[in-house]
Amino acid sequence: MRNHRTRKERSDKKINVNPALDQDTHNKLKKLSVSCDVSKTKMAEMLLRMALNHPNIIQHFQDHYNKDSQYRVIPVKQGDKIVY
Repeated sequence: MRNHRTRKERSDKKINVNPALDQDTHNKLKKLSVSCDVSKTKMAEMLLRMALNHPNIIQHFQDHYNKDSQYRVIPVKQGDKIVY
């Protein structure tokens, strides 16, 4: 009888998200990434991380796009992190 162990999933595992960008947005991302000497993927990751951890940006998107208040997130600062 074999004993099967379940592998633990890494807590720092990254998940691929592949947005389709219009040409203007792609060009801006490309120029900014070249300027900062990072890959387009890394620059997109940094921009997303910044936006998702900035309460004013979160509020802006929810004010414009949130249609159902039960799904509205409330960013709260805990120490040096934003959680919701």
